[in-house]
Amino acid sequence: MRVTTGMAVGTLTNNLGRSYERITRFQNELSSGTRLNKLSDDPAGVERSLALRSELRNTEQFQKNIGDGVGWLQLSEATLNSLETLFVEARGLAVQGATSTYNSSQRNAIADQVDQFLEHAVSLSEARYRGRYIFSGTQTGGVPYMPNRDENGNALDVRASGDTTGSIEREVTDGVIMQVNIPGSEIWEDPKDIRLPLNTLARGLGAEDRAQLDQVVGQDQQLDMDRLNALLDGTEVVDPPISEAVHEVLVQARDSFEDQQTNPFDVLIELRDALRDNNVDDVRGTLNKLANVRENISSVRGLIGARVNRMETTQNVLDRISVEMTSILSADEDVDLASTIVNLRQEQDVFQAALASGSSVIPQSLMDFI
Repeated sequence: MRVTTGMAVGTLTNNLGRSYERITRFQNELSSGTRLNKLSDDPAGVERSLALRSELRNTEQFQKNIGDGVGWLQLSEATLNSLETLFVEARGLAVQGATSTYNSSQRNAIADQVDQFLEHAVSLSEARYRGRYIFSGTQTGGVPYMPNRDENGNALDVRASGDTTGSIEREVTDGVIMQVNIPGSEIWEDPKDIRLPLNTLARGLGAEDRAQLDQVVGQDQQLDMDRLNALLDGTEVVDPPISEAVHEVLVQARDSFEDQQTNPFDVLIELRDALRDNNVDDVRGTLNKLANVRENISSVRGLIGARVNRMETTQNVLDRISVEMTSILSADEDVDLASTIVNLRQEQDVFQAALASGSSVIPQSLMDFI
């Protein structure tokens, strides 16, 4: 087979081109730090890399959601902690005001302190997280509660400005959604549905009366307010009729319910007004209400703590997952610097050798053809 000069030049040029292409690829890998600069570099590796990056983005978003939710809940807990402390002190003032040795002037001084507690409670209800009112439900752009004041600036009552029952949620992992806010209605408004356990109230009943109570209220021994009123008012008829002892238990249950049917604003206003009126009985009547409000606040704080713990646990899991996926992604994408540098140097030597051999095999220049 006759090898022409054109064939030799073509072969040399093709070999030099392939060598230069490899040099360029090694240089790109070193400059970018990754071995996957285009799809043809490793189609399977690129597919894995894209899937891992998508998972990492999802994980990062979940981590942001958790961070936002934890911040929201922690501010809510800190606010309720201040409110609970306020009610501990308010009940202490109520106990002082209920003491018969205090005179009207002293009770009026205590009323002034309670009025300041009321104003502080209003300010706590307006707590904001990143510019959003945390107790406004989903209407976070507006003040949740507004006081109605008399000509002297005293709060007569405090009512919701809008719907404060909305729930704000965050997705913390695939398919897991958690509520991050505490609706204002659960703290600052009258309870909507209080169910009273009757076991403690019914301890003194005889066997027959206890059996009738079980028949009326069911085995769970709980009763909501609507049905309780229906039984006491005769709207709901039972057979046989309710005995006097059972009727008394139901009346006690309603009294207990009324102690709980209050909110932080109203009970502070009631205490303040009772102190200013120098009405000792009314002051004493607020003691149970103050205790019940504080208990409700404590219960909500416990719920917040449980949510924060769950979110932080999820955050720890996501952190571990993120580290693992980043490690796998690095193994797929990152270039082996030492190996690539060696390959580049070797390919550069090959390229120079090819140039040298080409010059010896085809020594002619333009001058040879003049």
